[in-house]
Amino acid sequence: MLRLLRWSPLLFLPLAAWGFLRPTPPDPVVIPSAFRWKNKTWLEGNEELAVTRNGIQRVYHKLLDIDWNPANGAHPVSVVPVPYQWRNYSRKRGNWTDEVELVPCIYITNNTFLKISDEEVDELAHKLLRKLRMESPSTIHGVMLDCDWSAKTKDRFFRLTRIMNDSLDVPLTATIRLHQYAQPGKTGVPPADRGMLMPYNVGKITEPGDVNSIFDEATAAPYFNGTKAYPLPLDIGLPAFSWGVQFRNGKFLGILHDDQVQKAMTAGMLTGPTRGTMQVTKEDNNALPQLHLGDEVRMERMTPEVIAQVVRMARSAVNSDTLAVAFFELGTATFQQLEKADVRAGFAGFGRIRGWHGQVEEEIHVEIEVEEGIEVVLDTTVLMPLPDNVPVIEPKRSKRP
Repeated sequence: MLRLLRWSPLLFLPLAAWGFLRPTPPDPVVIPSAFRWKNKTWLEGNEELAVTRNGIQRVYHKLLDIDWNPANGAHPVSVVPVPYQWRNYSRKRGNWTDEVELVPCIYITNNTFLKISDEEVDELAHKLLRKLRMESPSTIHGVMLDCDWSAKTKDRFFRLTRIMNDSLDVPLTATIRLHQYAQPGKTGVPPADRGMLMPYNVGKITEPGDVNSIFDEATAAPYFNGTKAYPLPLDIGLPAFSWGVQFRNGKFLGILHDDQVQKAMTAGMLTGPTRGTMQVTKEDNNALPQLHLGDEVRMERMTPEVIAQVVRMARSAVNSDTLAVAFFELGTATFQQLEKADVRAGFAGFGRIRGWHGQVEEEIHVEIEVEEGIEVVLDTTVLMPLPDNVPVIEPKRSKRP
């Protein structure tokens, strides 16, 4: 025994050396992505421009909104056909079919799963699969289910997820809110291929005061204190939208979307700081009849600085070698007005950006002698071939990441 103890330091030296010399695994590969969540069939010019100028390679397109009412049961409250960029008049392919990956998305309210039985869950799953076959082009790169399930509804949502996943030949993704991410043992893990972590909308939206309920770093931080990786490979959603939170006599009334805020400002209905709390000083029943004199609208905006906070916090959740990072969403002025460099920084914060057609962008440093006083701008990028609780005022291919 004494002889073993005497030689034990020498036994551990090779192991220690291997720890220092072992190559560091490469950063994950990031698929530059964006959500398309508007209830409009046509991809508008600003949306199309936002895709092309920011090098978006995957779009998560909301195809269906599902809700429940006593008359119709679980039913679509909106259907947004796939834009012609992916599905032209032949109903098969479009100009972007081979350029920008398409993932149809289905939003289902939590209330739906509170109301329907197991048998109705099965029926809904088969109806959704049939609708996907009817509405989707011949080439898609996945399907997403978006539902903020609860302890009371998780069994039925998971049941629907399992049925659909067994029938799909593309990856099925389920959205993951922060409370579900932080407590998978309590909330459960959906039987999907991947999760889309939505690391925002955790602030206290109903409370008046100077807060940002879209993202507040102090509020979000505790959700990332765990040390274990989430059981599903995760993609990441980044907030790139703004809204106004309406109060009347200190009471929360609801949300004004970005375009509604712009409409109110254009009509001269709001006065005050555009990054603070604005006052309704003029009524206009034709523009926005829900705004009354004296109402307050707290402006909550996602800036590049706040988005960078989200990136720094959410990158600890990365648990796979390839992931999509998706800005929410294409139709907002907030995303459309972001500088290209800020969008790229959001993607690069999680790893190496995938180039077009599966390549990965890597930065190289170029040294060049420059005559004094002359500014030179170099493009140093080369391609290396490598393997619902808040009221809203308004309305089989192989499975790969």
